[in-house]
Amino acid sequence: MATAGSSAEEYSRFRRQRLMHRLGRWRKLWKVFYRSPYGKAGFWILLVFAAITLLSPILTLHNPYTFIAPIGDSFVPSQELAARLPFSVVSNGTPLAATANTIVSVGSFVVYVTASNGSVYGIGLGDTPSTPTGKALPVLFPGFPPNARVFPATAFTLLSLPAFITPPNRFVYSEYLLVGATWNGTSRLVLAEVNWTGIAGPGDGVPYATDIATVTLNGTLLTAPAANSFGGTSPPQWAPFYQSAAVSQGLKPGYIYAVTESAGAVNLTAITTQPLSPLWSVRLPYTTVPSVPVFLGCYYRTVGGTSVLISQNNSVFSYSPGTGKLLWQSNFSAPVSASVGPIIPYDDQLQAFNRTDVALLATGGDSPVVDALYLSNGTSFLVTAMPAPVVGLATSTGEAGFPANLAVSTASLTYFLGGANPTATAADALSGLTGFGPLGFNPVYDASGNLMIVTSTTGNSYAVRASLGANPIQWRAHLSPSASAVGAPVVFLNAATGKPAIAFSTSTNRLEAYAMVGTDENPLPPTFNAPSGNIYIFGTNTYGNDLWSQWIASFVWDWEIGLAVTAGIMAVAVLTAMFIGYISNWVAAAVETVTLVLFLLPGLALLIVVASILGASFLNIIAVLTLVGWPYTAFTLIGVVRQVKSRTFVEASRASGARTLQILRRHMLPNMTPLLAYFTALSVGGAATALSTLQFLGVAPLTIPTWGGMLEPMFGNYYLVLRAPFWVWPPTIALTMFVFAFVFVSRGLDEVVNPRIRAR
Repeated sequence: MATAGSSAEEYSRFRRQRLMHRLGRWRKLWKVFYRSPYGKAGFWILLVFAAITLLSPILTLHNPYTFIAPIGDSFVPSQELAARLPFSVVSNGTPLAATANTIVSVGSFVVYVTASNGSVYGIGLGDTPSTPTGKALPVLFPGFPPNARVFPATAFTLLSLPAFITPPNRFVYSEYLLVGATWNGTSRLVLAEVNWTGIAGPGDGVPYATDIATVTLNGTLLTAPAANSFGGTSPPQWAPFYQSAAVSQGLKPGYIYAVTESAGAVNLTAITTQPLSPLWSVRLPYTTVPSVPVFLGCYYRTVGGTSVLISQNNSVFSYSPGTGKLLWQSNFSAPVSASVGPIIPYDDQLQAFNRTDVALLATGGDSPVVDALYLSNGTSFLVTAMPAPVVGLATSTGEAGFPANLAVSTASLTYFLGGANPTATAADALSGLTGFGPLGFNPVYDASGNLMIVTSTTGNSYAVRASLGANPIQWRAHLSPSASAVGAPVVFLNAATGKPAIAFSTSTNRLEAYAMVGTDENPLPPTFNAPSGNIYIFGTNTYGNDLWSQWIASFVWDWEIGLAVTAGIMAVAVLTAMFIGYISNWVAAAVETVTLVLFLLPGLALLIVVASILGASFLNIIAVLTLVGWPYTAFTLIGVVRQVKSRTFVEASRASGARTLQILRRHMLPNMTPLLAYFTALSVGGAATALSTLQFLGVAPLTIPTWGGMLEPMFGNYYLVLRAPFWVWPPTIALTMFVFAFVFVSRGLDEVVNPRIRAR
């Protein structure tokens, strides 16, 4: 007689044998499945998909929902002019800087460039037939000797005194060109008015020089001559007057300032514009090359409060523009950078009241800093300490006497200091702007867009919103890829576009101009070195979203949607099939009729209608796909149930008193299992395809990142397929392989449950 212990051991042995039998059976089935080329291919594809899904938190580079490529990555300036010049613009190994001036509201019609022999040409911007894009129009021939060192010409505006003091007291603006050269200890300045051959004024016909005047100075010209007027990006409201007689009327005349060296002495000379003759000359105390003279004070009728500022060695000097009298001298412990400043806020000279409270400059030494000077008495104060010597400095418009924003460049970085903070002791460099040197120019400020444009000596440039804020970088580009050097940039208002632009000459004897405001270049191609430092393995879409991150996130969501919908389809189909196939009454007949109607309705149309009614949400999409997908599976399973129902073992179970649920669970469900596995494999891929279709058509919510959702913009713009194939292929291939993987798996399972097709 068996004891209780032996019975327990026998039962345990029986369970182990049953488990081993089942494992052996599953192992045989797995061999059949894996021996199938379809099953093997499907398995490995799904294994790769599952691995990517599990690693998605690591592989995702950006938030697939909210990330948008920074404007500095996606915006680039469009080229408006690329003119090959029929002459050389390189002097002493450096391209001569271009210049431009705007005296009418539509903007500039030409950009002026200086040839290495001193001749000045206007390069057409394409606004009129007589100024076609890139055409070099000769304007001024100063006749310098071949051995002369030429300085770049400057363009600026002066007013006509007779027109102003004679009724009806009109403002008549004229454009002037100033160019200087030096040779053999002698210097010559040439001033000419620019007129146009047409009767309508600027832009009508072609430009030419008139009223050409020349003045000769003893000594070598050390810096480019400067005027107390300048060419802006908008027509001036006021400007100095061309005639020197303006002084007798209490008005400000035009002055030109030149720095020369003779017999070891450095002199600052003021020259009147009409007549073009020296007014006064003062000897500077040092023999080093000073900065370019800067005229300080507004251009309005008030004469007082103006000065000429110049730095030399460790000092800054302020002179009276009319008499040359020294107003004040400010001394520093380190040399003042002559190539940087002094700099004044952009709009100070254009104000109705004199707002020129400060000038900014950089000092060198072991502790480079940016200082500010009160122009009334030369008192200085620290603005910011710098980690390296300053090579460029620019300010935005003045604000309460101090510029609102500063841009300070070292040899390889530009730092931006925001806010009227004259006591700041540190500045921050924007990230992602390294490797753009060598920087050697003052940044250029565009008042219309509040932009700072930083340009390296090799043509690398970027635009930064002066007020910074979120995503301050507006664009970054290598504007002249063929040039080893470029001249200092100039900002002007392009009459051809009506918008500000930036231009510069190059060492390859070209003039290039670009729009100041960048254009959206999304979709971006794949790159591992975006200006912001971001990586876009698959590029971006038209909205600036990172395609790689969306692609990786789609693995998770397509799996989740596929499995959730498949679970719903299988549950509804199994319950419906058991109810209809096993129970024979009018309710089952009614349910079967409804199922048949749903089965016969066009699937895509039903998807769109139901999705539109229920609304676009994650749960609703699962409900819609389940509603549309279950009838086909249910009808297939109904046949299985009805076939099994008529079998003898089911009748025997019923005769022995088994309940309906027991029969369904122990007899019907096991016989449906092979088909359930087959339909499960098909349904996962089918659900992902259905959701992708709805998202492609714009019915499903695009907040769910799926491969079909990534392709949605292509629905209304098939040109994107050709323009951005990097956008199309990754989700297309992933979706195709995902569906095929489950098709292959289902085919492998078919060989497992249907031995008759294994030999095919």
